[in-house]
Amino acid sequence: MVFDDQRNGYYARAIKKAVTGDSVVLDLGAGLGLHGFIAAYAGARKVYLVEPAPVLEVARQLVSSNDLDERVECVSGCIEEIQLPEKADIIISVFTGNFLLSEDLLPSLFFARDKYLAPGGKLIPDRAAMEVVPVCAADYYAKHIDCWNDISQDVSLKPVRNYAANTLIYDIPKKRKTEFLARPATLLEMDFMTATQAACKSRIEVEVTRDGLCHGWLCWFRMRLGDQWLSTSPKDKKTHWSQVFLPLTEPVNVKKGDILHFELDRPEYGEWTWSMECGGRKQRQSTFLSEPVSPARLQKKSDSHKPRVSKKGEAAMEVLSRFNGSQSTAEIVDFIMSEYKTLFPTQKLADNFVKALVDKHCF
Repeated sequence: MVFDDQRNGYYARAIKKAVTGDSVVLDLGAGLGLHGFIAAYAGARKVYLVEPAPVLEVARQLVSSNDLDERVECVSGCIEEIQLPEKADIIISVFTGNFLLSEDLLPSLFFARDKYLAPGGKLIPDRAAMEVVPVCAADYYAKHIDCWNDISQDVSLKPVRNYAANTLIYDIPKKRKTEFLARPATLLEMDFMTATQAACKSRIEVEVTRDGLCHGWLCWFRMRLGDQWLSTSPKDKKTHWSQVFLPLTEPVNVKKGDILHFELDRPEYGEWTWSMECGGRKQRQSTFLSEPVSPARLQKKSDSHKPRVSKKGEAAMEVLSRFNGSQSTAEIVDFIMSEYKTLFPTQKLADNFVKALVDKHCF
């Protein structure tokens, strides 16, 4: 991403137009802090690089090596967990997944906006749109879906095909040859300044512009940075983002002039469900069906489920109760091994279990 000049050029132009000598800037999910550094060099009074991952330590080194210690501050943690000393005039983020909602990061942007954006402040980007188009992709469909009709070492793999047909497939144009069967259509447009949910429940109609076999829908997004729109379409200049292919369970022959009805439903942190209707025939698919689903797993997801802690959960609770500064990690590992021998028959398993909890919940 650091070397994605297409993307970073759009960000740089928007940042330089927005920043003034009085600007306080929040680079949200800063990574190495590139966009925050652009803001600092553009003259911002103060820049906060907020990042929960260890890469922030590298950003600290870059702050020093670029002599920006007085104006750029690194803040470790998620935006929901930290406290900044002041509000920001500009919040910069790259919280758009390959198909806008894919990484479930936008809720954190909305949280930051509501808590830290100063009155009259700006978001970069501040708006985005999800775009879709029906495509003919014979070779690609054969590679990812129909390949499961084959036999491997005398074993029929056909039952796997249905799981594959309910899977979102992310890729770049170089690896996927497609022919558009209609003009791309906007499925959803989202204003980051006012949105309260990062969800999509939209239905559109498109008119087929050429005869062909429709294998699914190709999807991407575009976003507004300042006064420019950056698109991740396969027809535009390449960025680090991929497009996503939503396959049909069964390809459909379409003719010029046909009307296709397409619907996409994706709640926050939820499953993707898509459907297409043509000539009265409808197909509906969901990532919920992309892997086996057992009754026990469904029950766990129910709001009415009354969960009971497992033996491993008991072990985790026991470990957490000992994170009070009185025992070393080694002592806790020894205790867990003695009390939960069947769960942790080797020291390595117990060590990994305890240290994972230490890493996640301790300082």
